[in-house]
Amino acid sequence: MSSTSTPVAPDNLPVLPDDPNLIAGMPYRHYKGGAYAIAGIGRLESDLSAVVVYESMRDRSLLWVRPASVFVEPVDTPAGTVPRFAPAWPASLACLDFLSRSDVLAVLSLYDAPYRKYHDRTHVLEMFEAARARGIALNAAQALAVLFHDAVYVPGCEHNEAASAALIETMAPNVDASTIAAAASIVRDTATHTPSTDDAAIVLDLDLLRLAAPADDFDRYSEAVFAENRALLAARTGLEGEALWQAFMQRRAAFLGKLAERPRLFLTDAFADAEASARGNIVRLLQPGAGA
Repeated sequence: MSSTSTPVAPDNLPVLPDDPNLIAGMPYRHYKGGAYAIAGIGRLESDLSAVVVYESMRDRSLLWVRPASVFVEPVDTPAGTVPRFAPAWPASLACLDFLSRSDVLAVLSLYDAPYRKYHDRTHVLEMFEAARARGIALNAAQALAVLFHDAVYVPGCEHNEAASAALIETMAPNVDASTIAAAASIVRDTATHTPSTDDAAIVLDLDLLRLAAPADDFDRYSEAVFAENRALLAARTGLEGEALWQAFMQRRAAFLGKLAERPRLFLTDAFADAEASARGNIVRLLQPGAGA
């Protein structure tokens, strides 16, 4: 009988980089401008040297590999010496500095499921950026609520918000219980967009801000919501093609029309400027033939 043995790694393995920013999901910017994210650290099979595996945000279907020493080395440019790749942690995430970056990235990775076309990482990062751009200082509970508000998202499920709220305690270690409870309450409020506390109003306004987008972007968001729900709606209605799209638009119009019956879409003065644009988009959606 033949036997096999497991190769034993040599004692003098090349050292892996200990840069705390070289963690899965960390965004990086190439010195020529490209946006990338770390997939992981590995070893080249031929000589066991350390490599960085990363993906382009422009085409996430392909992974790239560079020797770690090359990935982190400086490059001479006409403007001076710069890193070949530099961490690109968004300034708008400073409100989450009470969490480790690896913890934040672990939550953001939940938004990257392929079926997510609207409730995705981009939406969450937009909310943080909108707060920063408007000079809104999110407290810890509000920041956690933005980060987790769609952490669990299953099309057609009635319990997404409750499940997202429940996840905070598991994925936000070392945060005090009162802050977690306050954040969870805000996340649950996103189910009806009715604030149960004063702190919730800002988060709800951030969540609805896409309603005030320019018309072309608003229409693109409608298409993204449709893409998320298409398979479920088709299974439940038996429709396809244009008929399926029209059925979706009827449901979207009903939801947004009900929302527009409220005296104010946006609850805080910080977003008063978005009210007219949002209502204009909804009125346009409700017009006959808007879904054609």
